[in-house]
Amino acid sequence: MFKTPALLILALALAACQDGVSQPDVQRAATAAAPMAATAPDGACWATDRVPAVTETVFEAAAPGAVRQPREVVIRAAEDRLFAVPCAEQTGSDFIANVQRALAVRGHYSGTITGVWSTEIADAVRRFQAPQGLNSGILSLQAAQQLGLIAVSRGG
Repeated sequence: MFKTPALLILALALAACQDGVSQPDVQRAATAAAPMAATAPDGACWATDRVPAVTETVFEAAAPGAVRQPREVVIRAAEDRLFAVPCAEQTGSDFIANVQRALAVRGHYSGTITGVWSTEIADAVRRFQAPQGLNSGILSLQAAQQLGLIAVSRGG
């Protein structure tokens, strides 16, 4: 079965409106309890997303002249990645509409601006974040800041 990850920010706020989009593992963590990105404030919300393993098929012969047999080689093991995300209380239908607009302006989303979370938005989020090293359909806090949707903390 195809499993599409959803935005954390919308999973809690719009769980009833999600059409077959699964909810991520959402956590609110204190600074000491989770690794903090430079852009994540105290008490930030977190999501876990499964990054699949990368494998390659190689063909090897057991002995000289023998028929070569396929074997899967793991290049990078699967892992669960923890990252900061906007908290549910920061989001709503207006926020979702702004996510849609911001992704549309950048050429990642071509659907209607509805303010309702969908798999198309998750796919657009994945396309936006993948070049930055996060291949996930869950909107990270860093991506929300890059899209201009969440204020960037000046630190202190």
